[in-house]
Amino acid sequence: MPLSWRQLASLLGPPGPMTPLVLSMPSPQVNDRRILLRAPQAQTLSRVDAVLTGGTSPSVSFSLRHGADVSGAGTAVTTDPITVTSTTTGSAITSFQAPEIPAEHWLWLEVTAISGSPQALTVAVQFS
Repeated sequence: MPLSWRQLASLLGPPGPMTPLVLSMPSPQVNDRRILLRAPQAQTLSRVDAVLTGGTSPSVSFSLRHGADVSGAGTAVTTDPITVTSTTTGSAITSFQAPEIPAEHWLWLEVTAISGSPQALTVAVQFS
């Protein structure tokens, strides 16, 4: 008797953390909003890395937010926006105010401030 997909998946055990996500945003602008994912099950953020490309003394501030409705304000994962100024090694964030993303919630990035005309913002999000 063949197993259904659901039965087969249950034999593999409970779902674990998602693989890291990477978003590259060329020519970021204030108020740009990019959806990163819709969590299939509850996830916990463990680390966010961000780096800039180009520009003269570039700086980008962004907020990571999650919620059931992407048109709303959502819940910020950090108390203050994350500010990135590095074009070499990047910035690593490992402390979060609200790292838990409930199942079926969206996670998005919202640019809040820019200076120095960066050519691109790249953000990698890891889960535990």
